[in-house]
Amino acid sequence: MKTPVKELRIHHDYLFTLTDEVLDSYQIVSLGHSGCHYKMVGLEDQHVQFLLERDKKMKIEMPILFEASMKRFIAEMQRFFHYELNLIVNDWGTMRYLAQQSLPPNISLSLGRQLIFSYGNCPWYEDILQYEEQATKEQFLQLNIANPSMIRLMKENGVTEIDVDVNIHMENSVQLLRDEGIKVNGFLNYPLVSTSRSCHTLRLHAEQIGKCQHLCNSGILIEPRERWNRFEDTTIKISREGREKIGNLIIYGNMVVQDMKKLNESIPFEVDSLCDDARFSPILLKEEAIN
Repeated sequence: MKTPVKELRIHHDYLFTLTDEVLDSYQIVSLGHSGCHYKMVGLEDQHVQFLLERDKKMKIEMPILFEASMKRFIAEMQRFFHYELNLIVNDWGTMRYLAQQSLPPNISLSLGRQLIFSYGNCPWYEDILQYEEQATKEQFLQLNIANPSMIRLMKENGVTEIDVDVNIHMENSVQLLRDEGIKVNGFLNYPLVSTSRSCHTLRLHAEQIGKCQHLCNSGILIEPRERWNRFEDTTIKISREGREKIGNLIIYGNMVVQDMKKLNESIPFEVDSLCDDARFSPILLKEEAIN
């Protein structure tokens, strides 16, 4: 895969620790957080100015927002709306709410990875689809939004780009979206497995909610060995083959990613940009660590 535009996704607490040599590798930098609104605390104009002074295109990723906090959160975010900015949303409600606010022309919207899905990103998709016809299998391996209805919905709400954990099966849907003018920002490493309303990390620590942001700066590595059948309330051992497909998982607060690094050469098609997410991976922000 040869894609000239590179993006770095980093939490704003670590922005000022980056060397110019690292920043020079990226044309776009995204701040914010997709997992928790408490992790948005401390994002200020100085972070935006730091990037604009270095001629970087700017994005801010927002977590899933529930109705009780949406209006207040968006009101706080409006202090950034005079910048040329891309807002990444991770739930349909936030997308719809922002689209109804008559956003200024310098603000564009993206859909985050929590809204984009392909069965090809599931380690056991062969088992799920084994009895389906070939045409059905191919359809489920494409992206969930690569159809006329979803494309129309995105355009109506001002969405110009999506984030996606890229796999080799989704070439057709990626090309369809790009042909429709929807840019595709691809993630190759540490794909997102799940997110939840509850914070897994907070469960392990006796810390007050809201003062817990530091707990998920480092991931918790787990090796899945059993799966839970919630209908029977039983646990079943995962086979060796299944464990190898799943690999280890890393927990960051309420976000879970696979401990997996893919080679760029494994994807035979292009996307509009490639993103290194330094928030949900063990990548250290050093010159020799980010390629």
